[in-house]
Amino acid sequence: MYLSVFSIWHLNLPGILGTALAVLFIGFSVWAYKVIQPPPQKICGTPDGPPITAPRIKLRDGRHLAYKEHGVPKEEAMYKIILIHGFDSCRHDAGLAETLSPVIVNITLLSLS
Repeated sequence: MYLSVFSIWHLNLPGILGTALAVLFIGFSVWAYKVIQPPPQKICGTPDGPPITAPRIKLRDGRHLAYKEHGVPKEEAMYKIILIHGFDSCRHDAGLAETLSPVIVNITLLSLS
């Protein structure tokens, strides 16, 4: 039997093609979603996680708070200042410690992160 272009068109090829394209699009979307997801977080101090690089204290709710001390040792300091940084900063950005010359002023800064 001879099939012409017209008889193939009557086999509902546009419907089949549309369905196949929809399935391919959904499959591609699922694959793309899985590819752009970040890997699971690694907890500091666990065997697979990054090492603990700063002194820290454990809070009552189980989280940890890291800190860094700047200036003279806390036993010798006349003034102890707790520096709470803003959103775009961290505990390492304690420019105040170098600016005030902590040996002369005799202060220690504790910056939290």
